[in-house]
Amino acid sequence: MAIKPLHKIFYSKVLLFGEQIINKGAMGLAVPFEHFDGVLKFAGKGPSESAVKSNESLCGIANYIIHHKVLGPLYDTNLFLDDLEKGLYFDSNIPQGFGLGSSGALVAAVYYRYRKGKKKNYVVSELKHELAEIESYFHGKSSGLDPIVCYLQKAVLISDGEVAEVFDLPKSTKAVLKMFLINTHIERKTAPYVNLFLEKCKEPKFMKTVEKSLIPANNLAINAFLHRKHAELMKCIKIISQLQMDLIPEFIPKAFHEAWKQGQKHNEYHLKICGAGGGGFIIGVAKADADLSILLAGMEVIELMKF
Repeated sequence: MAIKPLHKIFYSKVLLFGEQIINKGAMGLAVPFEHFDGVLKFAGKGPSESAVKSNESLCGIANYIIHHKVLGPLYDTNLFLDDLEKGLYFDSNIPQGFGLGSSGALVAAVYYRYRKGKKKNYVVSELKHELAEIESYFHGKSSGLDPIVCYLQKAVLISDGEVAEVFDLPKSTKAVLKMFLINTHIERKTAPYVNLFLEKCKEPKFMKTVEKSLIPANNLAINAFLHRKHAELMKCIKIISQLQMDLIPEFIPKAFHEAWKQGQKHNEYHLKICGAGGGGFIIGVAKADADLSILLAGMEVIELMKF
């Protein structure tokens, strides 16, 4: 049996829209982010500590797949175990605990190398479900969104919890706005913030605001982004930004509250949480020519895209 190539790079992912409220029926839009990536490799002699830890993690995934009634027969576990013996590890610079799909990229790489009989004409929803089954090894339960974006390396639109569309983002000839990330340098876990948000949703007044204001603003923002309606998008982002500060201020690290408010006040940029919130990265949108080194002085800003 021919050995499949190891060297396929899988990029990280960013959830542009749908943070938290995707669990309440809101639309979501996630895209691959080439700034961070990972690839399966074999460690040489004297492997690094990170390679050893990665190998141990992959051993756990292999064991999980082997004993999984559904996944087990679908994967070449003999090849997987043989590779692990040779020092297999996932060489990745995707930060863990920052909402950029570090485990999703790893799952995509495992699927790519070890899945038997992969089909070119796959059903996206079925592929997403299978990838979710693997990623549940890490999180207990996975939506499959991160690994499907990482594997397909395309934008994925979510509606009613399912994949509505998979596509490449259109190229812009003349940029009006830019989207960027701010690194909070705060590692966090997703589950506690998801659970906190769901707990807050039990309060009728909170849930009414989510349903009547936050979800509509989110869905309009996605539509405006996809159709390059720049002015409408900035209005929607401003509404989302203000609602998040009003409804869930504890999801925004305190060190960034002032920058958040300054964006609202001067309209040079607007910020919103990225993914679960609580740390990781913050998403921002600004005019294409805005000097973020001045507006957000002292912060680590990474450009996502211009459009």
